[in-house]
Amino acid sequence: MKRPNAPQMEIVVDGVDGTFTDIRSAEQSADYRHGVRAAAAILLGLVVLCALASLSGCLTAAKIHRWESALLGWARKGNLECVDATKVASKYLVNANRTLQGASEVGDVRSDGEAKKLMTEAAAKCGEVVP
Repeated sequence: MKRPNAPQMEIVVDGVDGTFTDIRSAEQSADYRHGVRAAAAILLGLVVLCALASLSGCLTAAKIHRWESALLGWARKGNLECVDATKVASKYLVNANRTLQGASEVGDVRSDGEAKKLMTEAAAKCGEVVP
């Protein structure tokens, strides 16, 4: 007596788009695509976080705006010494903003060290805290 042949499964790719006629293969293919997309999203997220971390010590547009807004408020309600300190810090931030607008590479972005020092001095003279 002859044993019957085991059923064989044939996977057929229907076209260039990579769709499968076999349901199990289609599910596996979909799982694979979801996995690849998830991995790509995770890698993109890591790249974004690394970019943000590398800019943490840089004088960014957001930081300039936040500090300029604080200086404006301090100058409005401060004494003469406070106003003078805010003018110096504001002048530095305006020049840094002009430089940032013309930046064409990461090397053109300034460190926030000097601006932070000027902001700290202005905050002390105005009785405020650097935001």
